[in-house]
Amino acid sequence: MARHPSGRRQLDVEIATSIRDGAYRPGEWLRQVDLEERFNATRFDVRAALAQLAQRQTVEHVPNRGFRVAMPDRQRRRDMLAVRALLEAQAAIEALPALDEAALRLLEAKADAFDRAIDEGTSADQSATNLDFHDTLYGFGPNRFLVELAIETRDRARLWPMVLWPSLRALRRSAEGHRSILAALRSRDPGAVAARVREHILGSAANDPAVEGGDSAA
Repeated sequence: MARHPSGRRQLDVEIATSIRDGAYRPGEWLRQVDLEERFNATRFDVRAALAQLAQRQTVEHVPNRGFRVAMPDRQRRRDMLAVRALLEAQAAIEALPALDEAALRLLEAKADAFDRAIDEGTSADQSATNLDFHDTLYGFGPNRFLVELAIETRDRARLWPMVLWPSLRALRRSAEGHRSILAALRSRDPGAVAARVREHILGSAANDPAVEGGDSAA
């Protein structure tokens, strides 16, 4: 069976998606030879993907034994999301003075791109356009360190290499969240902006699978 050359795919995303979808249970050992066969990948690529997922705590590396699916630590995830929400809400507030009509139209175009990705794009397209909306908004703020810290915290808080939504409904709710943020930005109300950003992050099925019942995603 032909193998995929290194660097030609996002194997860590594929493995993470399988874990998220229930193909592997929390605490289950991941046999590399099985992953090679299941994902038609080389031993090197499987090990590299697992190492990346271990950094995100999606899987756990046990010396001399291998890798297993990490046990969920919901409290830690919620604590990290709370910090992320604070940083991103502040980043949005600080961007507000710089958002003239042209900037708001740009953000609307970014939201439109995410909507199109939901209907026509891949998971990678959806993830990229979603992050582009948020990063474009925060990029209007003057405090570059705050923006960098918010993005770094966002990446650390995610179990998955990309933003992965568990359902089409969650994707639609995420799109609605973008529109709510835009409406708050147009109102020029810092309190409303902060509230909409926090709601968008903390009620996220993409950020925390435990809230799939509420089915919102950021």
